[in-house]
Amino acid sequence: MGQDRQQLLLAKTCLLASQILMENGSELSRIDSTVKYISNTYSEGNDDIDAYVTSTLIIITANDPMDTDMQPLVLVEKTSVKSINLTKIDEINRLSRAFVAHELTLPELYRALQQLRKQNLLSVPKATAGSFLLSSTLTYLGTQNLLNSFLAGLFGMMGMYLVLRIYKYLHRPFIGELVVSAIITICVRLLMLMIPLSDYNAIIIGALFPLLPGVQLTTSINDIFDGNLISGPQRLLSAMILTLTMVLGSLLVYTIWR
Repeated sequence: MGQDRQQLLLAKTCLLASQILMENGSELSRIDSTVKYISNTYSEGNDDIDAYVTSTLIIITANDPMDTDMQPLVLVEKTSVKSINLTKIDEINRLSRAFVAHELTLPELYRALQQLRKQNLLSVPKATAGSFLLSSTLTYLGTQNLLNSFLAGLFGMMGMYLVLRIYKYLHRPFIGELVVSAIITICVRLLMLMIPLSDYNAIIIGALFPLLPGVQLTTSINDIFDGNLISGPQRLLSAMILTLTMVLGSLLVYTIWR
């Protein structure tokens, strides 16, 4: 019975680690590697823990190699990519390394993963400050104009803050990006009534640049190249829809403004 409980705890730990990685935008190869690291550290050469992961479902199967009569343990959990949070992915790597180095026991790893999943490691001030730097730098490189660069940074910072707040309350993808792209376009067009702006399109593009799904696009390509032909195309389609949503928000303002 004790061995069965340990096997169950191992399977639940692998499932929880997979959930956190998937929810925060990890590629599937990293999830598979993490499961293998944890299971092989628990019992060297343990190939009896398997993970099947898609962008919407995680299945963990566990067998006891010493008990051929035992039915396989199967854990199934629905999941989805809730956000791109590289901080949590890095923390999973740190915890798994600590477990491999025998600095954490299996129960301690499981409790640490439970706490990590509940934590909100996204810093809104850092995200908005980073958006200002990214938007302003890219706009300056494109226009060589300090005013355009500064305005793009301000609108980029505002856009990131609004997207994070909208998602916090609605928990729906695409809506925040659609609304924010429209708001930024309206703000730039209103500002043009007071200040003659050159390259105002560059300001809008620069402000929206931090919201583009670059990490999601890269992850989808990695999944496709790794042969994950379910998750990869799903993520690629999601990234394309998100980009088109932002374009649609700006186009709606341009159409109505005329």
